[in-house]
Amino acid sequence: MPRQVANRRQAADSLSALRSALKRKTKELSAIREILLSINATSDLRSILNGIARTTTRVLGVNSTSIYLLDSGSQRLILKATTGLFPQAVDHGYLKMGEGLTGWAAQHRQVVAVRDAQRDPRFCEVPNTRERAFRSLMAVPLVSQDRVVGAMNVQTYRRHTWTPGEIEFVSLIGEVVAGILERAILQEESERKVREMQAVAEVSRAAISPLYLDEMLRVVAEMGARAVNARHCSVLLLDEALNAFTPRASYDLHPHVPPEPPWPRDALPLLTIEQLSQPVVVHRADYELQPTHAQWASQAALLGLMCVPMKLRDRVIGLLNMWTADAGEFSEAQVELCTTLANQIALAIENAHLIGNAAIVKEMNHRVKNNLQNVVMLLQMQLNQAGDRLTAREVLHESINRIMSIAAVHDVLAQEGFRLVDVREVVTRVAGLTRANMTRPDLDLTIHVIGDPIRMHTRAATALALCINELLQNAIEHAFTGRDKGEIVIQLIDCGGTLEVEVKDDGLGEAAGDAHGPTSLGLSIVNTLVQEDLRGTFTLERTANGSVARIKAPFSYAVDVSE
Repeated sequence: MPRQVANRRQAADSLSALRSALKRKTKELSAIREILLSINATSDLRSILNGIARTTTRVLGVNSTSIYLLDSGSQRLILKATTGLFPQAVDHGYLKMGEGLTGWAAQHRQVVAVRDAQRDPRFCEVPNTRERAFRSLMAVPLVSQDRVVGAMNVQTYRRHTWTPGEIEFVSLIGEVVAGILERAILQEESERKVREMQAVAEVSRAAISPLYLDEMLRVVAEMGARAVNARHCSVLLLDEALNAFTPRASYDLHPHVPPEPPWPRDALPLLTIEQLSQPVVVHRADYELQPTHAQWASQAALLGLMCVPMKLRDRVIGLLNMWTADAGEFSEAQVELCTTLANQIALAIENAHLIGNAAIVKEMNHRVKNNLQNVVMLLQMQLNQAGDRLTAREVLHESINRIMSIAAVHDVLAQEGFRLVDVREVVTRVAGLTRANMTRPDLDLTIHVIGDPIRMHTRAATALALCINELLQNAIEHAFTGRDKGEIVIQLIDCGGTLEVEVKDDGLGEAAGDAHGPTSLGLSIVNTLVQEDLRGTFTLERTANGSVARIKAPFSYAVDVSE
């Protein structure tokens, strides 16, 4: 009888063990199915890796699952997904092939399962991952078609003895996903190559297009940064007078980054200009660069740098700088791509110089024609409305002042380039000219220009300069009659999509009467220019304390209006 009881108990235990094993296998198969479904649901490598890590962690009941992919160029296993390590270590933490338990598993293509990982002589902590908190570790290689593509490990906070079933399950996951990961890696690599080819194509198009040099270089800086996942890209050109490479264009993912300082020829990173024939990688800007650039990099939160010379017929004409927020680690493919971009930029610069003279002549002819048409329009309006009120001398005097307002735009234009001009600088010059030429000798007049720094297209700036001139002349003529002192404040306001300009005087206001009203020639000119050239509105408000003239125009039109 006792023997029968023992047999029944043994049979029950065997059945329970069988049921437990079946339940575990069912759970594992369900997990494998879940992993495959998540893989099939997306082609994004990052999403695939995160899905595998989450599912493995949940099914095994461990505290961390981490997946490392092998970078064949550097032979490093780079952390690509984790559920327990420091998230910021993803893409930055790495082990050398053969280093640590995970690196050993990848190099020897064997499973490693240890109860106390930190006591194992092969253990090596991945820096900045907070891995010291874990005790037990199991790592499996990820092998596809006899090629190692990475490794995966699972870890627990407490010491844990890994069962054969757990080892078998993690090994099965490694076998199942290795081939899928290899295909996803190849697809991502192909997409990266496409992005790189697109970047080169964009630069090539810029090289043969009639863009102005600064515009072309800004396009290049943005495309280059995106192509190699750099945070900051700058293009520096050689200034022979300063004997230095000075920044000409830049792009940064973060706003308000201070401009990069010039690179004197005798302070280039690591090498002198005679030796700078190949790209130079600086891993730690704070240690390896001159103090000026190290301090700038620290202020901009940049650490790694790839400096690529731009050469034209064996002569270095500039530098292409790619900056990263972490220690500079650039792959061979990225270095090769940036070298290609630098060569394309050099050709683009040569092309820009060749077409520059012809473009300048064409641009100036175009502007002279437009401004002569403005002068004709102003003279016609003056002829139609002046009547007998003004003498010929007064008419000529006002016309001269209007033409000088147009010239003020071109003075600024000659200093800043051919596209956008500083409106505050233009208005300041117009105010100075009008005050000097139109103010009565007995009037002590002060004119202040305040407000936001705003840049506008030259045609819009010309129209605005003429409007300011007319409003100032109108105020000088009518607002301070019988007074020996006055003040006018011109304020420029960027309203986020709308440009607003206020011209406020402390003159007679309501007492100025109809002479200060909308029927005057000056205000008619303002109305015409605001409506037709700026596509905006003009209002004039008179109070007992003075007058306020307001111009409102769509800011996008003011910037993008075509010539």
